[in-house]
Amino acid sequence: MRLQKIAIIVLLMNCCGWAGIMANSSFENPDVSGMLCGVSGLYGCAYQPVTANWAFTGSSGIASDIDASNPFNLGSTADGTQTGFIQWDTANPASHPGTMTQTLTGLVFGQSYVVSFQAAQRPDTLGPTGAFLFGGDQDFNVLWNDSVIGYFFPTSTSFSGYVTSFTATASTGTLAFLAVDTLLGDRTAFIDDVQIDAAVPEPSNGLMVLFAIGLIGVGLFRKLIYTRQLPS
Repeated sequence: MRLQKIAIIVLLMNCCGWAGIMANSSFENPDVSGMLCGVSGLYGCAYQPVTANWAFTGSSGIASDIDASNPFNLGSTADGTQTGFIQWDTANPASHPGTMTQTLTGLVFGQSYVVSFQAAQRPDTLGPTGAFLFGGDQDFNVLWNDSVIGYFFPTSTSFSGYVTSFTATASTGTLAFLAVDTLLGDRTAFIDDVQIDAAVPEPSNGLMVLFAIGLIGVGLFRKLIYTRQLPS
């Protein structure tokens, strides 16, 4: 019985030790619902907000869906009431490619990790003649330690899931979302519910898992033999 308990502990340590790597994954901190959003005169977003987790540069920040009149016409977010956004207006010299970055710790060298997130586009606003003024169709890159690990071009104003991956070369590294804006113009993409998970156990951890499973089997076998030896 003691062997089984030890095996279960080993399994938990090796299978589930990567939980909680991502912090503020749904951009709920800080609360921007009452903040003035740039020069729009409306409330419900913050450019380059200060958080202990994400670093925002260029035209990027956090938007809230609490106020229906928020300047981004943001509908429901993927998780919680706020979402990150990256933006770029190529026609505006004061606008720079939006970037959201977080440094991760506790990674295992050589381990493959899956990056999953939800993304959506800002609704388009058209002029009287139907010409595009500003809105969505913002494409972006996902980078790991400044190397592109995925290119994405969401096409809907509703959130959908996306996935990419990287292999850790150190115990720390930097994940970033960078606006590309291939179509040019004033465009914005929303990114929410960013998660990092180990793809599969690394080789050493895999051996430990097999060892733990073997211990469980031995424990069950010994219990079965002992039970059969008891007098009826």
